[in-house]
Amino acid sequence: MNTTYIQTSPERITSIENSGHLLPTKSTKLEKEGIKIHFSEMGDPSKPPLILLHGVPENLQAWYAVAPRLAEKYHVFALDWPGFGGSEPLSSTALYNSQYFAEVLVDFMDTLDIPRANIVATDIGLLPAFLVGLEHPDRVLKLAVMDGIPFPRPEYVSWELRSFARKGSILGKALVNWFPGISSKIARFKGFYRGSSIPKEVRQAFDEDGNSKTNQEALLSYFQNFHISQAYFEKHAKKLKTQVLVIWGKQDHFIDKKLAYEIVSTVPNAKLKIIDKAGHYVHMDKPNELTRIVSDYIG
Repeated sequence: MNTTYIQTSPERITSIENSGHLLPTKSTKLEKEGIKIHFSEMGDPSKPPLILLHGVPENLQAWYAVAPRLAEKYHVFALDWPGFGGSEPLSSTALYNSQYFAEVLVDFMDTLDIPRANIVATDIGLLPAFLVGLEHPDRVLKLAVMDGIPFPRPEYVSWELRSFARKGSILGKALVNWFPGISSKIARFKGFYRGSSIPKEVRQAFDEDGNSKTNQEALLSYFQNFHISQAYFEKHAKKLKTQVLVIWGKQDHFIDKKLAYEIVSTVPNAKLKIIDKAGHYVHMDKPNELTRIVSDYIG
């Protein structure tokens, strides 16, 4: 992988990387939180900004097929959450929660001078996106969210996700520590509609990330802190005024689509699009269809 460096200000140096199917990336230090965030930026800066938020077990490279397509119409950003991909880990496991990730997203927008943006989020990125829309409505143009868990609904999620979320779960810890071996195979077998066709470079990026102790701590901590922000959002969900498109893979075996219907019935100004022949990873199962749906929705 070739890496070059460009000076963007006396205080900030960003690195740009690119290799095959991988998205080009660079890093910036957040103005408020002071942590390094790894991100990709594509498209014309004069076009409407659009931010892509990844899930697990992924990083920003999960948008390898979607980001370049959306960049034809939008100024696209995809970031690694703290502790994932190339972003710095957090100082405390308690900070791995949806509320703090929402503040990181706003800080990221402030640092890069993005006044308002469209946000597309999947999996663990869904709840931070909702919280930004709820608490910083002036920063969000439109929201499109996929296959995530904004409310505490264990009955809708798979045994793996329940294990991650259970405090002190030996099974949950074992699943995380087994990544990228057994857990990676489970994710690919259950997460995609009919097997994964992820490019080798992207799969390697996921595996290297999943094998990192930093990533393992971030993933497990986030799930075990999930209930705090879920309970908060459930209490305030009806106050969300931002337009929302809920997108769900019909064959999602990790999170039942019944939750998608509950989200739409609870959140004002929300509508639903179920994508057939798509699993949990809609953005990798059906990148062309997802790009079309998001583009039509955002306009």
